[in-house]
Amino acid sequence: MGLFRPYDQKTKAPASATPAATETKAAGTPKNRPTPTRQQAQAARKETLHPKLTKRQAAAQDRAASEQRRRKDMLAVDNQPERVLMRNYIDARRSPTEFLWPVLMILLGASFFARTPTLSFVVMGLMWAMLLVAIATVWWFWQGYKHELAARHPHASSKGLVMMFASRMMSFRRMRNPVPTLKPGDTY
Repeated sequence: MGLFRPYDQKTKAPASATPAATETKAAGTPKNRPTPTRQQAQAARKETLHPKLTKRQAAAQDRAASEQRRRKDMLAVDNQPERVLMRNYIDARRSPTEFLWPVLMILLGASFFARTPTLSFVVMGLMWAMLLVAIATVWWFWQGYKHELAARHPHASSKGLVMMFASRMMSFRRMRNPVPTLKPGDTY
């Protein structure tokens, strides 16, 4: 057993044990690279945890994180009970304000082709009438929404919801965001 002699692996290894080198590579194949230093190995491990990104990759990663944060914040705001009630209140009813923008575009196009002053006056009168109907409808629905909000959520505030309410009323059902969950006539 020589205490201070070099150890001879070939003669002392048991027959059933396999050397560690054959576990990682096939026997007889060269490594084809030098063994990395400790500093290089640590840097490689750190690279997997904290990869070095180009400016473009870092900006893309920041944009994705920012977008995810915005969506999470928007969902938190949109899931407030007064906003959910507002969306359901509007989506469960039909109103002439849904058709405001297409009608106004048609009337605007007709005003360009109006040859006589009388026809032009009629088209402009229809435009103003449509706007007044839309304003009256939004006001009427808003009053109903405030009463419904006071009945269902007495301590909720309707502050800051008027423009969102009017905007949702004036947009097409398909264009509304968040998507309507109710059909006209449904109860909520």
